[in-house]
Amino acid sequence: MTLFSEFKQSLKTVDSEEIIDLYIFRPLSFVLVKLIYNTNITPNQISMVALIFGIMTGIFYGFTTYEFLLLGSLSFFICNTLDCMDGQLARLKKNGTQIGRIIDGFIDYITSISVFLGLGIAMTHITGDPVFSWTLTVTAGASKALQNMFFDNYRNMYLEYVYHKAPGLDEEISEYSEEKKRLESVSGKFIEKLLISSYLSYSEFQKRSTKHIVLDVTQEEYKRKNKHLLRAWSWIGSTTHMVALIIFSIFNRIDLYLIFTVTVGNIVFIILYLIQRSVINSINKK
Repeated sequence: MTLFSEFKQSLKTVDSEEIIDLYIFRPLSFVLVKLIYNTNITPNQISMVALIFGIMTGIFYGFTTYEFLLLGSLSFFICNTLDCMDGQLARLKKNGTQIGRIIDGFIDYITSISVFLGLGIAMTHITGDPVFSWTLTVTAGASKALQNMFFDNYRNMYLEYVYHKAPGLDEEISEYSEEKKRLESVSGKFIEKLLISSYLSYSEFQKRSTKHIVLDVTQEEYKRKNKHLLRAWSWIGSTTHMVALIIFSIFNRIDLYLIFTVTVGNIVFIILYLIQRSVINSINKK
């Protein structure tokens, strides 16, 4: 197997990756995966280190000064690299687990909460107006979460219909509900039980919010109608947000990142949502 083929195997699929991940973070994390491939390091251990850097990112931002904004940016960059790395290692070694998939998503949520808490504290110090600062920060955080959730949902639909690589949301809820029942009969494993319960709650919320539809469509048709649209969705994915925050941090204008997320981010989200619904309706009406 060539190195490029091995790299492609470490991805979910080339066309479902965020463009910045595909050309920057995935190649970088793949090099790191190759360096530790023959060690006993597990994907979950990498995930835990990523979580540490994610929490540190929020702490650094909370200190507000330009030097700490740069440290926060560097920590965020490392966090995202490690977040890519754990999944790639699991796919190459074929040792991914249900809990590992939940941990990977859990890290994203905790990192986002930590980062936006840090940004809220920083904005309060910068503006001297806690009401304005926290209103803007919470609105931006909720906007980012919504944008990321819909992108993830449509990416999972793409993987499901085109590659059969992701179960539908109903199937995933059923799968983890069974695992929850199994764990309830086992003593201990409090963390695993908590993670699965939290994941099921989030999945139910996602199901109600995104209204996943079962489509009667061929792989070729779904790919043709959604490939470029999914790429457009990726521009409001979590990595794009992370890189945007880093760029605004370098220019010492984290306020502009928050404003950008609430305005431009949501405008793009609404446009893409309307186009996506139109595409899905066209499939349903055929």
